[in-house]
Amino acid sequence: PPPPPPLPSPPPPPPPPPPSPSPPLPPPSPSPQLVFPATTPAGAANSTACGPGRSPYHVLLTASSGHYQRWQTRVFFHHYTAIKAAHPCSDLGGFTRLLTLPDRLTLAEEDRGLSAVMTTIVARELTKETEDLGFVVLNRPTSIRAVLASGQLAARLAPDERHVFIVETDHVLLKPLPNLLATAAGGEEAAAYPFHYMDPRRPGCAPIVRRHAGSAEAAARVQQVGPSPLLISLEALPLRSINS
Repeated sequence: PPPPPPLPSPPPPPPPPPPSPSPPLPPPSPSPQLVFPATTPAGAANSTACGPGRSPYHVLLTASSGHYQRWQTRVFFHHYTAIKAAHPCSDLGGFTRLLTLPDRLTLAEEDRGLSAVMTTIVARELTKETEDLGFVVLNRPTSIRAVLASGQLAARLAPDERHVFIVETDHVLLKPLPNLLATAAGGEEAAAYPFHYMDPRRPGCAPIVRRHAGSAEAAARVQQVGPSPLLISLEALPLRSINS
């Protein structure tokens, strides 16, 4: 018998309905801004108004030139001012930015207005790959030694600020840190953070530490801390800096 006739093709699907008009997008929200006070907060709150027991320290933020560190500085100072306003009688004292600049830059070129809202001391930045030996954070101890020798740092401290809290732009304060040295006898005590990767007793590090320390006895006294964060008295800082 002849084959059956082919089945008719199904009708094409109806066209999709036209899309309904989308509602207009809301206007974009403004970008969050870091709000700074008109000037750097006072070095210390009125100790009489706050009552006895307050032992303020001065915050010294070490920073180098560049967009990234300038942004980090803004973030740190934003949190500092917020905590300072919320806890005016904490041990959190005044603030100074220690900024290193290369010879080719002026403060006006690098600053972008930050020195108008935060106290700033400028020190010379070491030349990259030569003076800094390829170790850019060498600018921290050298700049601190420079402002200690010039007296610029001591001039920024309030009369009741006996200690300095050295921090860097990688740090952020989330709450007021009490002065851990408030009850320390004498001025030689210091407080720092124990970094796990700075262990001077590691097999690969011990010979290098011993060589620079001068003896095995001196190397045994090297502690597992870095140059920041560091809370130290102003009297002890020059001695520790020179010995370093």
